[in-house]
Amino acid sequence: MSTKRVFITIGIAFSIFLITLSLISYKFLKNAIKVEAFNHLVSARELLKSQIEGYFQDRFGDVDVLASNPVTGQGFSRLSKAFHASGLEGPQYTKIAELYQPLMEHYLSDYGYVNIYFVDKDGDVMFSAIREEFTGTNLLTGRFKQFSIGQVFARGLDGVAFEDYTWHEEMQEFTSYFAAPLYDGQMLIGVLVIEIPFSHLDAIMTHRAGMGETGEMYLVGDDGYMRSNSRFFEEPTILQKEVDTEATREALNGIVGKKIIKDYRGISVLSAYTALDLKFVNWALLVEIDEKEALAAIHTVERRVEILGGLTACITFLYIYLVNRRKNQQILAETLEESKT
Repeated sequence: MSTKRVFITIGIAFSIFLITLSLISYKFLKNAIKVEAFNHLVSARELLKSQIEGYFQDRFGDVDVLASNPVTGQGFSRLSKAFHASGLEGPQYTKIAELYQPLMEHYLSDYGYVNIYFVDKDGDVMFSAIREEFTGTNLLTGRFKQFSIGQVFARGLDGVAFEDYTWHEEMQEFTSYFAAPLYDGQMLIGVLVIEIPFSHLDAIMTHRAGMGETGEMYLVGDDGYMRSNSRFFEEPTILQKEVDTEATREALNGIVGKKIIKDYRGISVLSAYTALDLKFVNWALLVEIDEKEALAAIHTVERRVEILGGLTACITFLYIYLVNRRKNQQILAETLEESKT
């Protein structure tokens, strides 16, 4: 074999080695970027899950502690007697209500509650920090029995309870309720109910630092509707936007996972999902980012590999063409020489 052919063979072998190395490196790089992207989503999911569960557990603790407070029990008993004696407008009731009103307003301002209600065991709403349409009505027999406050009161007779978010017309916001039974010694005397705004949870859900341009975190209830707002819609999506994806179905069935799916917009996303560990609701938590953004570095490498492959192919075909052309010219020249002789 001539020295020229040896160099050509070595050159081709080296080119094949570089192409193979690039493809193998690309494969490992692609997997590494994907793993890193999913790890970031999982970390964000676990942190957010802890924050949400902590928030609701704190609210459970708040209503339970407030119901167990002797001052609350004393005020409850006095208001109940005055309410049943003279109603909401009686002088005795008004005097006692004015005595406890500052304390309840303190809880509203310090804890950000929408309202606090005292409901006796017979269902009478005999006090609220802010007067509502159902203040003074009965939650067992009146028209508000099937409303959220009526539902949470009924369950609150047996223990600390939660009622899902519903629209509050006067506040123009979604609110939810927590309730706890209130005792005088061993005797059940009523239920304490607190109403909290969705804005508390929304503040947790809209903290998107490190989530890029398309990353979002959202909650979905077991009815399939969002319990948070989407960053991709101007209008609120809580209890308005239905979500039925592979990730939500698995999460609501108790599966913790991560995979590439089509989200509620029909966009391919990296999704990390789980159910919340809350006994009173079955909600799915999802942390997602568009695949295009998450794997942008991979797409950049793909384009460069495609360009490198194209250039290598062009150079190879050009080399083969030139070699064949030169060889043909030599054969033609030799043939002409032989014909002359």
